[in-house]
Amino acid sequence: MTVFIQKVRNYRLELISFTTGFCLLAYELAAARILAPSIGSSTYVWTGVIGVIIAALSLGFYVGGRIADSRNRTSDVIWLLVGAGSLVTATLLFYEGTLMSIVESIDDARWQAVVAALLLFAPASFLIGTTSPYLAKLKVTSLTATGRSVASLDMFNAIGGITGTFVTGFVLFGFIGSHETIALVALLLLAASWLLSPRLHPVRRLIMSAVLIMIVAAPAPASAEAISIDTASAHYKVVTGFINDRPARGLITGPEGTQSAIYINGGSEPVFWYTQQMAKWTVERGANDILILGGGAFTLPQHLATQLPNATIDVVEIDPELESISKTYFNYQNPANVNEIFEDARTYVNRAEKTYDIILVDVYGDTSIPFSLMTKQYGKAVARLLKPDGLLVANLIAGETGPCRDVFTALDAAYRQSLPNAIYSNQANRPVSRANYIVVYSRQLLPPPGLYKQLKPFGGSAYTDNHAPAERLYFDCRQTR
Repeated sequence: MTVFIQKVRNYRLELISFTTGFCLLAYELAAARILAPSIGSSTYVWTGVIGVIIAALSLGFYVGGRIADSRNRTSDVIWLLVGAGSLVTATLLFYEGTLMSIVESIDDARWQAVVAALLLFAPASFLIGTTSPYLAKLKVTSLTATGRSVASLDMFNAIGGITGTFVTGFVLFGFIGSHETIALVALLLLAASWLLSPRLHPVRRLIMSAVLIMIVAAPAPASAEAISIDTASAHYKVVTGFINDRPARGLITGPEGTQSAIYINGGSEPVFWYTQQMAKWTVERGANDILILGGGAFTLPQHLATQLPNATIDVVEIDPELESISKTYFNYQNPANVNEIFEDARTYVNRAEKTYDIILVDVYGDTSIPFSLMTKQYGKAVARLLKPDGLLVANLIAGETGPCRDVFTALDAAYRQSLPNAIYSNQANRPVSRANYIVVYSRQLLPPPGLYKQLKPFGGSAYTDNHAPAERLYFDCRQTR
């Protein structure tokens, strides 16, 4: 034990550097996660968060270096770490109200992300940054060892960042929530402060430590209206309310709407118009081999399994945790004729060899499709899985007028090169600026039934895996209400 304590003392500066690297990356990942329900999780949001945190960190390096040169006190590092832990704790206490105010006062998601990061995450990141030059000042004892001393701290900080990234993304989000991850960051910063001179100001430090521990140990606030669930892939909310004047439970993956839902008071019929249409096309066709890209809460596979008990239904869903969420909250019963494939949709269509009578595409994160599913390479790959007389039925959130027309053009062009014929409809049965469209693609000319019409090509060229500006297209489209 004595040998171990001595080694900790010898490497305490490196351990602190490792811890701050770990905490910064865990904090950054958790930051994007807690912004997702209110602001979204697009590249724009990630850009805002990363840019602000790096700017705060850089400013911390500069200010910390200036102060360290003039003071060089061990106690400063202690209080900087305690201060950083306190500001991380403040994030826990105030992020919900802050995000609500930001969303109500700012319409642009890019500025929402920047302002949220400035208010919630920049202060703690700044203090974490100030510790780095202080540690270097304490570590360097001679000019001949300056390079090795600074390199050692940088190495441990980088290793801590790498560890924080993998542990948070692969482990923490899968077992604890983003709220608890931020609480862990606060506790680690607090623990790191005790590695330096534990006998210095012990009473004040114990009091502050006790207060912070009590705050971060408190459970995340429960919502009477929603159940928040974190998985390794996403943040979800299960909400209850009314849809079509009936009590319903829905699954939310972002700030713009409910992605899957069931009626609480019985009935297994699809809740949303677009889901009803996808089910209708599948059942009326009597499909035997069915592929669904995007499982959501597995409400559509459950319904189709009942309606077509002899069919084989392959469901591709990127998040394996959605199976248990669907069983717990959405009456999913894991039917024998449903095969769950937990994989990215694009990865599956690239490698699959099986062909299908009908392919149903509803791969949305909030209200946007990943860029990899709006390219001509994707369109060619998914068409390859369709039998010669098969149908591809896609739910597209787009518009025939205004900015959302560019989204419609891009998505339509991806399918057209291999599936040249298309009919379409929306619930309003008229051209609108933004809505859920059901588009049915095929190799053969289809007579449009009921309210469906022939969809003429928009005339745009398909985007490619190298260039598909999904974020820009969806950003412009989201401004349409």
